[in-house]
Amino acid sequence: MAVYQGARPYPAILPRPRRTARNRNRSGGSGRVSLSLAGILVCFLLGLFYLTQMIHVATTGYDIDSLVVERNRLEQELQSLQGDIARWGAEPQILSDAQQAGLADLGNPVRLPAH
Repeated sequence: MAVYQGARPYPAILPRPRRTARNRNRSGGSGRVSLSLAGILVCFLLGLFYLTQMIHVATTGYDIDSLVVERNRLEQELQSLQGDIARWGAEPQILSDAQQAGLADLGNPVRLPAH
């Protein structure tokens, strides 16, 4: 057998490094980080949901305001049309329209005595 200078016998089984409390704490720390990230994600999603609900409420309020404005406009138009109808149905307007159409007045009404 030849002996080389500096050669050492090679052990068949290498000892495994022991897990110390320091190594265990490092593995537990990654669980805390993932738990923190999960908490941040949940808070972000809740905030996003809240924001979408607030936007929905704001747009609904805007729609209600625009519908109220349109209702007021329609009420004014209705009042205007009712005024026109009342004016067209009045006796002076009817007489004026009849004269413009070439019709003459009937004169005084004829009264017959009752028997």
